[in-house]
Amino acid sequence: MRFWIALLIFVSGLTSSAVGFVNQLENQPIDVINASGSLTKPTSYVMIPNSVLSAYQGETSVFAIGDGAIFMSSARQSDLVAWLGDAPYVELRLNVDATNKKVSLAEIERPGQGTPADPVGSDIWKYELSSNGTALLPVTVDNEIAILIASTGVDLAPRTVRVSWDLGEVAAAVAPITLIGIGLMLVGALFGIYAAIHYGRKFRSRRNKRGPRKPKPIRARGTKSQAGPAPLTGRRAHRALKTAAVAGTISLLTGCVPNYENPIVSPSPLDQPGILTASLDRNQLDKILDDLDQVVSTADLSLDRESLEVRMAGPALEMRRAAYALAAKTTDDPLDGPAPLTLSPIQLFLPSATDTWPRTAMVIAGDGELVMMLLRQDSPRDQYKLYQYSNLLPGITFPEVPAESVGANALKADNKFLSMDPASLVEGLGNLLNQGENSPWTLLIDPDNQYVSEVSSVQLGLQETLSNANLDFKHQLAATDPVLLANSEGGALVALYMIDTYTIIPKEPGDAVAITGDEAVLLGTGGSATGIETSYGAMLLFNVPAAGSDARASLLGASQQLLSAITLGG
Repeated sequence: MRFWIALLIFVSGLTSSAVGFVNQLENQPIDVINASGSLTKPTSYVMIPNSVLSAYQGETSVFAIGDGAIFMSSARQSDLVAWLGDAPYVELRLNVDATNKKVSLAEIERPGQGTPADPVGSDIWKYELSSNGTALLPVTVDNEIAILIASTGVDLAPRTVRVSWDLGEVAAAVAPITLIGIGLMLVGALFGIYAAIHYGRKFRSRRNKRGPRKPKPIRARGTKSQAGPAPLTGRRAHRALKTAAVAGTISLLTGCVPNYENPIVSPSPLDQPGILTASLDRNQLDKILDDLDQVVSTADLSLDRESLEVRMAGPALEMRRAAYALAAKTTDDPLDGPAPLTLSPIQLFLPSATDTWPRTAMVIAGDGELVMMLLRQDSPRDQYKLYQYSNLLPGITFPEVPAESVGANALKADNKFLSMDPASLVEGLGNLLNQGENSPWTLLIDPDNQYVSEVSSVQLGLQETLSNANLDFKHQLAATDPVLLANSEGGALVALYMIDTYTIIPKEPGDAVAITGDEAVLLGTGGSATGIETSYGAMLLFNVPAAGSDARASLLGASQQLLSAITLGG
């Protein structure tokens, strides 16, 4: 009987292990998910949204096949949609077949009447590549990234697209029933060995004690009971129950195999960010600054005013062109022109956290003498351009600002959260320049800086030198848009453009006023009997405290450039 029980346990263990092993083979985890699609609708642009790219975990890549040029790029989804604008495009979505455990890409047409454009080289792309025939783009997936696939912006986009998720090699988990089966096989084998040993001992004992046998008594035949066989009792019943229990337990355990859930049937895209995020990253910035450096350096060599428009705008463009005009009259050597831009090393990068336009980014660069640069993008399809730049003043205390990965909130010029608005800043600074320490604006603006000291000294010197003339100094906010970026202290960094106008008119008829330096070069003469008007542009950077604060606004950076000199009257 012991042999039969051992055999039953061993066979049950073998069966359980086999079931577990087969289950493990059938439920081997997949290491790659591929979703493919062939486009049927004619379109120049294909967008793969974040909900597709982040549907599965793992290293993500996008593969495209076309008949000609292929362009692929990544960007924040909101920025990509804004770049597409009203242009028609196709959006790809996941189509999950839970029955066959397959996934594919389905196309959704987004109609529009917008003008197509060539996407190559746009500053809005975090990464881009161009190829011919086929293209593979690895994607670093977060909860914002989306992909654009195109050709030239006019030609049809590639017709075959595949998104792949490399899940990595994952070994299938060993089913518990497999381990239980191995354990039962071991128990059955040990029990069989025990039964063999026990049987051997019993057999040897019988051989050693064998002697004359008594004849067996003749047993009378019994009559069969009409009630059937008697119920099992004693040891026989106990053995039967044990055998049934073992068999029943094995049957139950055989069904205890894990259910493998194929990840294809349960995509889980990431939630979209609930807050505004930085509109520019360091890779984009490096590309922009490299192009800016090339454009400005080339223009500086020939004092080319027009080519500057590719990467400069607003106050920066006006002041650079004025510097070119002055250099053209003062020297025949372009190398003696305006000083080159300081673009590295980058000490601070503060993009705006926004999903609207225009948008800006502040950069501080240099080693020793630092320069603040303000980059501005007017619309999704425009390039970032240098909008303003200022030399940081010595001895300043720069406020704490958000991390570049977070970005700064862009504020409107008429917001009520700051102690002073841009117009008040210019009015107050102009009063400080004209009146010095006697100005009442010293209560709101800190006058202790190099710019106020130097400009007010120049104005005072003109008054002493040109005693025979009436002098008037005006300081006005230019018509260009000021830029306000919130800092981490409740206030804001305010960049603005101020126009300084100096008017010099002789007091008496017949008198003449004389000027020297760059002003005389632009004027073309050393003086005038009717009067002279000169104008200067000043790009300024302020730190403005929050409304209600006892702190004063402080000037952090300033750069001034002579714009024009004209003769009045006559």
